Amino acid sequence: MNTKSFKVHYKHEDKRLFEVIAEVQGISKKQAQAVIDAKQVLVNGKRIWIRKHLVKENDVVEILITDKAPSIPKHIAILWQDQDYMVVNKPAYLLSNASDESVEAMLQKQEKNPQICAVHRLDKETSGCLIFAKSAEAKEAAIPMFRGRDIMKIYRAVTIGKFPSSWKEIRTDIKGLISTTLVKTLDTNKQASYLELRIETGRTHQIRRHLADKRHPVLGDKKYAGTGHELSLEQPRQMLHAYRLIFPHPKTKEAIRATAPLPGDFKKCLAQLKLR
Repeated sequence: MNTKSFKVHYKHEDKRLFEVIAEVQGISKKQAQAVIDAKQVLVNGKRIWIRKHLVKENDVVEILITDKAPSIPKHIAILWQDQDYMVVNKPAYLLSNASDESVEAMLQKQEKNPQICAVHRLDKETSGCLIFAKSAEAKEAAIPMFRGRDIMKIYRAVTIGKFPSSWKEIRTDIKGLISTTLVKTLDTNKQASYLELRIETGRTHQIRRHLADKRHPVLGDKKYAGTGHELSLEQPRQMLHAYRLIFPHPKTKEAIRATAPLPGDFKKCLAQLKLR
């Protein structure tokens, strides 16, 4: 990932960030705001995505430029399926649902079934195992599985810094609810760590919040890392992958297991950091 940077001139003091970027870079205000919305702008080393942010004289503005646009596959890989459900390997950079370009929409066309619907969701930048129902009835039958602890969700993540191998559990309050993440250190060095994580509760952004709270945020996380850490800036996305799902079939109660292979960018990141 490359960067463009400039220092704020006194004449731009107290102007909004997107207006200054547009003027300095010679682009439209809409384009400048899009770069900010994509969380590709840092001011004095900190990511800024607030529309009304005002700059000061001598602020250093950095604009992150990806070397190339991420490749979006035309086909969604199905890891397991029967007549009611399927588990797919969600690519990074795609929404789970609620969009014409989501995994849900792609599956509806790919499988020629407009009733296919997401049973749960993953963040746009997170890859890996995702469950879909093939009918509204099947989705309704699966909802109780997520209210209890019937489903086992196992993730793989690359995090900043040497994660203490003695830490086996992270347990904190997230928005008034106790949340638990079990941690297994697969490999670690001074720069980064390769972790396997199992979430016993399903709070929003639970893994990302927990790791950031421990000061070992997910590499490339644009929200919870909070700073322009050099290692994170080199990653186009957050290095978080939904590696495995184990759950009782909502109708037959048969134990279903699905594993999503690590994607290429994740394996490349591990190799660069000499983790395995």
